[in-house]
Amino acid sequence: MTGLSWMVAAFIIQPQIPLFRATTEIVQVDVYVARGGRAVLGLGASDFELFEDGVLQELDLVDAQNIPVHIALVLDTSSSVAGLGLSHLRDAAIQLMNDLNDEDEAALISFSHHLKRTAELTRDKNRVRAAINAVEAKGATAWHDALFVGLKTLENVEHRPMVLLFTDGMDTYSWLREEQMLPLVEQSQAVIYAISRKERLPMELGRGHLARDRARRAARSANAKRTRLLRKLTKTSGGRFIETDTTENLGPIFSAILAEMKTRYLLSYQPREPIREGWHRLEVKVKIRGVDVHARRGYFYEKKR
Repeated sequence: MTGLSWMVAAFIIQPQIPLFRATTEIVQVDVYVARGGRAVLGLGASDFELFEDGVLQELDLVDAQNIPVHIALVLDTSSSVAGLGLSHLRDAAIQLMNDLNDEDEAALISFSHHLKRTAELTRDKNRVRAAINAVEAKGATAWHDALFVGLKTLENVEHRPMVLLFTDGMDTYSWLREEQMLPLVEQSQAVIYAISRKERLPMELGRGHLARDRARRAARSANAKRTRLLRKLTKTSGGRFIETDTTENLGPIFSAILAEMKTRYLLSYQPREPIREGWHRLEVKVKIRGVDVHARRGYFYEKKR
């Protein structure tokens, strides 16, 4: 078992330790506003309404233009990505490093049935590029555990943490179960973007139509299950889920996600009511019509001890 796998196992044994807790009375919420798939720019604090546990809050808009982005790049390097898929994935990740500003930070977590954090969070993009070029594709898929490691990598980042996850298969090897994933995301302040390549349906399996049809139904069911979970997790975090048929367009997708992250608004407020410990539900609205609003659904608060 690798060191990162021990980290996951230790969390399962002692799951009461959250990844992120708001420990001050100032809350910040990262928000993306779009119309027709394009970012809506130029909004001010007065254009937003934010409700905490149903109570309207008084907002400030933080100037986020010069705040660095901190990215945990979590990449599926299982055997299903081998060949051109891995080449496309490497190229997309390298292009993402090229798109980052000097002050932005990145880390690389690759996963199959083993988890590898081959580059810690750093401003040194060359170190991350070298780690990207060194990844190999083999083994099964453990994206639940890998996402956990990505969130843990960002747990001490105060502003603009994000996870960019790519996977092309159903989880077959994680310690963490599906029902454990949503609480982990709720307890992290990271925005999660997930890209999933549709799992290819088997064309020739068995000699008869019945065996082939059963295999195709099973593959469709696995695709649908993975999609539902990734949509739920990304929406909870305020991010987005993107599904693609091919790895050929990963470069433009990765670059578009980074550009989107850099156009997000950062709202700040001090809750009107005394903050109780535990979960606080958030709802963000924009006072203009025809827009889509992406923001996290809540946060945990714990008093400093």
